[in-house]
Amino acid sequence: MILFVLLRAIIGPTVIDRLLSINAISSKVSVIILLMAFRRGDYGFIDVAFVFVLCGFVGGLWILRAMTPGDWQLRLPGLGGFEGEGEEAASHD
Repeated sequence: MILFVLLRAIIGPTVIDRLLSINAISSKVSVIILLMAFRRGDYGFIDVAFVFVLCGFVGGLWILRAMTPGDWQLRLPGLGGFEGEGEEAASHD
């Protein structure tokens, strides 16, 4: 299954196709690591799988940040002060 997903990552016409393929590969590899940990009874591999999943998640965010145009500011309607406009809050003592 990993080879089919890797083929999709190579052929995929958009960045999103490639990103989803990379996330699927990292998920499948982490499941394989967890199955090895269960099979051997050595639960130290669980930490390795957890770090692998976190690295895949951070790598996916980095790819999205690098490949998608536009700004990444937080915009929440109805909540003032969270827009990240760079203004410091003035204290009124």
